[in-house]
Amino acid sequence: MNKSFLAHWLLVAIAVISLLGAGRAGLSLVESGNINDFIGNTAGTDEVPEHLKAQFAQAYSEAESGETGLALERLTTVVTTEDAALEAAAYYNRGNINLRKARAMEKSDNGRIALIGLAKQDYRTALLIDSELWDARYNLELALIMVPEESSANKKYTKRKGSESVIVKAVGFRVDLP
Repeated sequence: MNKSFLAHWLLVAIAVISLLGAGRAGLSLVESGNINDFIGNTAGTDEVPEHLKAQFAQAYSEAESGETGLALERLTTVVTTEDAALEAAAYYNRGNINLRKARAMEKSDNGRIALIGLAKQDYRTALLIDSELWDARYNLELALIMVPEESSANKKYTKRKGSESVIVKAVGFRVDLP
């Protein structure tokens, strides 16, 4: 009788643990469904879920509607994710926003160079995370065409008058793309 009593309570404990696990899985499924519904229709709701993929979707929607400042803020929060693909996409989209803003400016505007520099930095970071992101590589090339980077190897070294220093020439290489 003692063994059947222990087996009965063991079976009850297993049933309770299984029900708790099923409830947790169901709650997770409902939350995932709500996030997917939001991602499918970002304009339909006013409140943005805290989930980073929902934040990313809202940032994309804001960028498309011209609210680039809000989109950049949201993408900056998204880059803290552990999901490498989402992080690379966030950096890529930040670069796109900055590059579009720079292309809309006049060529004589100094802010244009700064925005293109930010775009290049974001594209390079995206490529460091995911080197197979060909769109980021292409856009980085466009940014480099718009504002080329000068190589220090092309600059001639001129010795200051009166200095008696020894010139040491180091040979190295530079990789422009990750």
